[in-house]
Amino acid sequence: MADNSPIVIRKIIEEEGHGHHGGAWKVAYADFVTAMMAFFLMLWLLSTADEQQLKGLAEYFSDAAENKSQPGGMGGVLDGVSFVTPDMAVQAPVSPFAPSSLPLTATPEENDPDDFALDLALAFGLDEAADAAERRPLDDEAFAEEQRRREQAAFDEAKAEMLNALSQRPELARFTDSLIIDDTPEGLRIQIVDREQNAMFPTASAEMLDNARALIGVVAEAIGDLPNRLSIRGHTDARPFASGARYDNWRLSSDRANATREALVEAGLPASRIADVIGKGPSEPLFPDDPADARNRRISLVLLRDATAPAAGAQGGG
Repeated sequence: MADNSPIVIRKIIEEEGHGHHGGAWKVAYADFVTAMMAFFLMLWLLSTADEQQLKGLAEYFSDAAENKSQPGGMGGVLDGVSFVTPDMAVQAPVSPFAPSSLPLTATPEENDPDDFALDLALAFGLDEAADAAERRPLDDEAFAEEQRRREQAAFDEAKAEMLNALSQRPELARFTDSLIIDDTPEGLRIQIVDREQNAMFPTASAEMLDNARALIGVVAEAIGDLPNRLSIRGHTDARPFASGARYDNWRLSSDRANATREALVEAGLPASRIADVIGKGPSEPLFPDDPADARNRRISLVLLRDATAPAAGAQGGG
């Protein structure tokens, strides 16, 4: 039996042009991203250029008369024309950590290698390298000058500490005028001066009074941490002893200087810090116009500078 059913032909037509299935949008997006990158790169270059560079760049693009050569190769538009001056030229870095802003025109005389190392360390935030550069070896003159500067700073600090201690201790405040501190070529000189009402020792005696011992303690505490050695010198006035006395001003000044040494050691000053103990008698009065003035009786403690300090172990007596 023959099949008389109709034959149906189904034709499927595929539609084209769906945007989300094509690749045209990718090209457009890539162009957009490239344009934005170029735009921000231009903004960055403009923000980092200085006024001189911007001026040269503007002149380069605005003055077409300067570009007379053929484009391309060595005869291109940059042939003979540059907006970068010699002082703006920089060396190409040899590594990511190498500097890229050193002038090519710099000479060794203009740039000290030590200064360059310090500047480089500071520029990259290398604290340890900066410290090492600061600790670079100094020549003899620079070393001596630095030593003098630090020594003077230590002297000034010790002086301030002594004066501050006297002002804070009511029992010693009245002896502030008895302490004279000054700088001398030998070093920091600390003089404890006798006054009519504030004597360090009884008349014709080397037995130190309590107030003088307290002042010596203040001095020992202030200079205890310094490395400088100490010269102790006793002074008297010019009043003579009675005729036939076995004691005189020279022996008295020596004994008082030695009593001061003992008081300093008792207060904690190392005995090795004592450079010498000298009795000056009446030979160096504080007031030459009045040799009998009570203030000529004094103890001088000289904190010696390193250049004037005697060799260790050398001591003298009056």
